Amino acid sequence: MEQEHARMKMHTMQAVPSVRTMAIRWVVPLMVVLCIRLPFAAAAETAHLVDLPQNGRKVYTYTMHDLIRIALESSPEIWAEEYAVQQADARVGQAKAGRLPRAEVLNILGPVPEARGTAVYSPDRRSDVLDNLGPFTKLEITLSQPLFTFGRMRANIEAALEGLESKRAAVQRSRAELIRTIKELYFTLQLQYELFDLVSDTAEQFSKAISKAQELLDQGAGTVTQQDLLKLRYGNIRASSELKEIEKARSLVHAALHRFLCLPQHEDFDLAEKRLTPVNITLAPLETYRELARTHRPEWKQLESGVKAKAAELRAQQCEYFPNIFVTGMFRYAVAPNRDRQENPFVVDDFNYLEGGLVLGWRYTFDFGLPHRVAEKKAEYLQLLQQQQAAQSGILLDVEKAYKEAAEKYEVLGLASQARKNGRALATTSAASFQLGLGEAKDVFEALRIYAESAANYYLAVKDYNVAVAELERATGACWLD
Repeated sequence: MEQEHARMKMHTMQAVPSVRTMAIRWVVPLMVVLCIRLPFAAAAETAHLVDLPQNGRKVYTYTMHDLIRIALESSPEIWAEEYAVQQADARVGQAKAGRLPRAEVLNILGPVPEARGTAVYSPDRRSDVLDNLGPFTKLEITLSQPLFTFGRMRANIEAALEGLESKRAAVQRSRAELIRTIKELYFTLQLQYELFDLVSDTAEQFSKAISKAQELLDQGAGTVTQQDLLKLRYGNIRASSELKEIEKARSLVHAALHRFLCLPQHEDFDLAEKRLTPVNITLAPLETYRELARTHRPEWKQLESGVKAKAAELRAQQCEYFPNIFVTGMFRYAVAPNRDRQENPFVVDDFNYLEGGLVLGWRYTFDFGLPHRVAEKKAEYLQLLQQQQAAQSGILLDVEKAYKEAAEKYEVLGLASQARKNGRALATTSAASFQLGLGEAKDVFEALRIYAESAANYYLAVKDYNVAVAELERATGACWLD
């Protein structure tokens, strides 16, 4: 399942054009915007992406937690893991049933030839097997209760219980990976909305700037040239083209989320919150997350349970060197009316008897392959023990990597936020000066380019930071605790 998730995630991310590449592609033309309307930044923050095409679908509005809940409830991969848990739970029941008595009932019916007399004399002959047939029935009940197995049953039960815990940890692992994937797609979709708003507003400003530039040219004003007008028209075309690219990327991310939700074709969804904002957390010291991984990371639990299960299997195999002690109760009954009952206790009568009793016994089976089976189980246990140590070290390294990535993205986010504020102030000042005739067009172009680039980089930084936090939650096993 982990490989399937990885392939699906890689396919989805390859299908979606690079967000950073798209942002840079349309940032450059913004340097020729004439900023006729100053509240550029405010418009970029309040614009909304066009509604999704309905196409007769029933659209539901979901938050990120709604998307995660629905994905977890409907994921075929998660359900497959849940059924594996049910199988492991059934094996636990089988192991515990070894402590209970085992009953065997045999009942047969059939015809038998007549037999009169005793073991000394009978008027009938053995060859008369088809003469004077009569009914015959036999009932045998055996009840065997294990008493002492030298720890074999206890080891089998422990191995089954640890196997069950391992399967449960596997479910948690799949859930954590799915949650992380849903969060990344969710933040990516929000980023597409933000970029769409930004570029949409840019295209609108290009249109207004073209009209204003044409008006100034018609009036013979020397502040705008024909070259400026051509640049504006080119920028407008580029912005309109980028809107289609962003819309295409948004549709692909939306389709990927739709697939993870397993929604029917006649149902669709929309985001309850389209604004992309940083997640509100405060990073704790690294050791806090390492300890969290030791106690909550599903893979950590899975490894521990796997080692304990293998150790229990080794003990169960070693117990084969000892016998099984048991007590057995028996009841045997048979009757054939056309045959004389033999009263002599030394005569075996297979057709007329009533007997029962309680016996104590032991059973021991040994073959020369047993030492080799024990050695095999021991090697498997030692191998898994080494794999556990290597994997746990890798988990802690994974936590450290995710922690440093989140810390780095947080610093980048802070710088990007400051850059956006400075870019917005620069664009405001330059636009105001230009409107008053105190500034030049090239200053406005450069200011708007800086603001647009800083705004795009800010949203990219928010998305990267949110995804880094989601990865840290997955690495520590905290993403499924809610």
